[in-house]
Amino acid sequence: MMSMPVCFPLGLSAVQSNLSNGVHAWLAVVAPAAGTPAAETVKQAGAGMNQFMQLFGWAMWPLWLCSIILIALILERRKKLTAAAVYDPALLDHCCSLIGAGKIADAEQAARGNDTVIGRAWAQGLHEFQLGGVALADALTTASSLALKPLKRNLGAIATIAAISPLFGLLGTIIGMILTFSQINADGGADKAELAGGISMALFTTAAGLIVAIPAIIANRWFGAKLTSHAEVVEAAINRAQYRLTHFQSLGQTPNPEPGAA
Repeated sequence: MMSMPVCFPLGLSAVQSNLSNGVHAWLAVVAPAAGTPAAETVKQAGAGMNQFMQLFGWAMWPLWLCSIILIALILERRKKLTAAAVYDPALLDHCCSLIGAGKIADAEQAARGNDTVIGRAWAQGLHEFQLGGVALADALTTASSLALKPLKRNLGAIATIAAISPLFGLLGTIIGMILTFSQINADGGADKAELAGGISMALFTTAAGLIVAIPAIIANRWFGAKLTSHAEVVEAAINRAQYRLTHFQSLGQTPNPEPGAA
């Protein structure tokens, strides 16, 4: 039972090795004399086969999967975290003006008609404020925080890909090195060219893991910074709305409970 996880990559490596050896054997049969242009063409074909095995060998499968998932997550988060989808600056200014005039119901109506994340959140927050028992800033902050929380979705997945991709690359390198030296031991030795070729193929997965991880780290930091920036804009708007309401109430006036009230 314990040998199955080891046999699986060994079996895949054997298939890959047999395929490569078969190609090289066929090339050896049809190869022309060394030093001729045709011989150089055959040599290049063999090198191309090795490159193909490096890109699509079994050790690269997890990294290809991570890269495809990463691209999908980046495209999805890029669309969801645009400023236009999160908040409308014109709406925030308009709501603050209405709140400063005591027209809370009109501000709620304006926010409800806006199809942004914060627009819907402010409509809920203003409605709760009109029900009483909560300050305007608290109502808007709570509603906005709950609305912004789903925008963090998939950022954890991007961070996970950034963390595990180098580990997948290192795992492929280690297994590749084990298989290389096992083959050398079975053959009773190897020349420098074969040893260098086996090690280069093993190290290829480490480089591939870093190639996947670096964009994932950058994307995670970038999306996190965008989300923080959006939250700061909303927080500033909430403080502005609370200040204007406080100023309005300091004049001894009462907010209008109905839309369009004078």
